[in-house]
Amino acid sequence: MDPILCVGIDLGGTNARLQIFNDALHPISQGHARIRDDCQPESICHTLSALLKGACLDAHLNVAHLQVIGMGLAGQLSRDGRTVLNAPNLGWLDVDIAHQFEKTVERELGVTPPVFIFNDLNTLVFDEWRLGAARDVSDMLGVYVGTGVGGAIIAGGRLLSGQSNNAGEIGHVKVVPEGRVCGCGQRGCLEAYAGGRHLEARVSEVLDAHPTLQKAHPELGGEVLQLSAVDPIAQDHPPLSAIWEQTSDLLALSLANACTLLNPGALLLGGGVFDHCPTLRRLVVDKTLPLVLEVARRDLQVLRPLGGVESGPRGAAALAMQELAISPPSSIPPLPPGAPR
Repeated sequence: MDPILCVGIDLGGTNARLQIFNDALHPISQGHARIRDDCQPESICHTLSALLKGACLDAHLNVAHLQVIGMGLAGQLSRDGRTVLNAPNLGWLDVDIAHQFEKTVERELGVTPPVFIFNDLNTLVFDEWRLGAARDVSDMLGVYVGTGVGGAIIAGGRLLSGQSNNAGEIGHVKVVPEGRVCGCGQRGCLEAYAGGRHLEARVSEVLDAHPTLQKAHPELGGEVLQLSAVDPIAQDHPPLSAIWEQTSDLLALSLANACTLLNPGALLLGGGVFDHCPTLRRLVVDKTLPLVLEVARRDLQVLRPLGGVESGPRGAAALAMQELAISPPSSIPPLPPGAPR
């Protein structure tokens, strides 16, 4: 019997990570690339196809055994999950990425595994619920603050997709009426204030207006501003602390309102901004809990993701397996020595 190989892809606004798994969701091979410098759909399809080919070659895998590809990306999707209606951090509007990637893989690798597209937060939170930090929680809200801000909801042990396949878009709740322009095209979204790309822009505006601040902290210079360098000093400098305070206020209010509305057993907070800005994360947690309705916060846990870099690709692969009626395992047993890949 030919082995079943499943591909999971985590396509963020900055990086793409691809992994190949067997049917027990053991990782076999992987690849990653920076895509932020060229986010055109054709370029990304070619990059992902090259990563897939390289991952197969590295592990001596037969591409003919690829059964299904799941891709998680930051964006709003069509109801059938084939078309990206709006991906603010990629600059995409109405892109039939599933079809494009299938054609690219067929042309460049000579195989035709079906491609299924999911919101990236659904893949991450689904994986954390099945195998990670929230494994024993039936109701949870996951919010990741990275390049953008995204969320996903597990309700009654099921991933909530919503009427049009776009539930959980907490990054696009409005927090400042007629406020800053968001990548989605609207104004005042939470993401326009707390998303990493927008947060970098806001800090850069402050540094441009206060050149002595940057001179006193050369670690804030360089071609790319690192929020991890801002976080340790933000509270010591009023222009920066004002950004950290406003950002944490807006995140806390949005998270608390969502927890009061949904009454989850766990609030999972992840993403690159939280990972690299512990001061900001602490401010958010400290401000969120008192704002949650008292009866809704009694049993509320605040958790950190455990899945690491495999979580997004593995969640995408698991959801794609479900689409093909291949049941993903509820746990991942150790791979026996000499077991076939």
